[in-house]
Amino acid sequence: MALKRINNLLVLFIILCSTSFYNFSALGPLTKVAELAGSVLILVLIIFHLVYSGEQSIRRNFSWPVLLILVSVFLSMFMASFSRDQSIPLTMMAQRAMYFYLFYFLLHQLKIRPGDLEKMFVALGLLFVVLYLVQYVLYPKIIFNAFISKSRGTIRIYMAGGNYMAVAFFIGVQRFLRTNKVKYLVMVLIFYTIIVLNGGRQTMAVMALIVIFFLIIDRKVKSKLFLAFLGLIGAFAIFLIFQNIFQALILQSQSDIQSGSEYIRFKTSGYFLTDFFKNTASYITGNGAFSGKSRYGKEIEYIAFRHQYFLGDIGLIGNYVIYGAFFLVGVIIICIRSLKIRVETQYVYIKYMFISVIFSLFTSAAFIQSDYIVLFCSVLYIFDVSKSRLKNGYEEDENNGKNLK
Repeated sequence: MALKRINNLLVLFIILCSTSFYNFSALGPLTKVAELAGSVLILVLIIFHLVYSGEQSIRRNFSWPVLLILVSVFLSMFMASFSRDQSIPLTMMAQRAMYFYLFYFLLHQLKIRPGDLEKMFVALGLLFVVLYLVQYVLYPKIIFNAFISKSRGTIRIYMAGGNYMAVAFFIGVQRFLRTNKVKYLVMVLIFYTIIVLNGGRQTMAVMALIVIFFLIIDRKVKSKLFLAFLGLIGAFAIFLIFQNIFQALILQSQSDIQSGSEYIRFKTSGYFLTDFFKNTASYITGNGAFSGKSRYGKEIEYIAFRHQYFLGDIGLIGNYVIYGAFFLVGVIIICIRSLKIRVETQYVYIKYMFISVIFSLFTSAAFIQSDYIVLFCSVLYIFDVSKSRLKNGYEEDENNGKNLK
């Protein structure tokens, strides 16, 4: 029991490191070393377990695609040195978020209970809500080092850790639809309110569509017509409360449609997939992670300032530009396997989470952000554990946590 608690605390600490402790400005320089400290801790723990633990692990269904991603990090580092004249030490620091992919292998060594990970997801999701609202209310005073803009009728805050709120949203949706308990509905509405406040059109649409899909497909959902009616009332209430935001989003969408081929994401993708590459080999290896201290990093900053072309805006394409074909293949394999692998009924929400991930492949750069990588690896680990239990004829009951044959 003591070892279990220690392992859970280690995992929680690594998660907090991956968020750089939410970049809380009062922590000063500590937030800058948190990412590196978290990745070093992962490596140390892996080595420790390899040396001292002889326990057999369950099958890792995502080892090869995760290793492909790590290979892409290694290869792109040398391309950054060769074609971009950025030193290897600088690149190693610039790509430090990618080392968190080792977390997938560490979880298999620590053998964390998926139920404990779920509790962390929900707790961290609620913590994110509190921190977000604090920053929202105190703006323009900045207490978190995050990108903040006032647009679309709201204050858009891009804080680390928001992905835990997203997965907690799916957990809440599943539990509400299957139990009809009000506490889960309240949790879902709170999370969706933050999504609306952040003004992300695609996120709002994808979350709403997946809830509808969940309601229609899931056989364990009872009183579907009543829940659908309740959902319509909730959606209408949210629209009335935040109608200024929705009106601004509609205007923005109309402007984007009128842009056609001049839409900024199309232009950004076209530029980075053509003019930006300096040699053919980099289409395989990628150009490497950039550091603000190098000429390469200054070039990226100039492109963003001069043309408003941001790699983060083009999602997986931007990731490919940095880390190359091996990274791309690794992510695609993971997404395909996640849809094919069967899981226990209480973990069906991770399937829907992956559907949302697929919808946002070309608009989100999350796969190279440390906080998302840790969550991503955690979900892959839950896939593995659940598949193993199903294979061995056991399924954890979602109501009492006991194993059922």
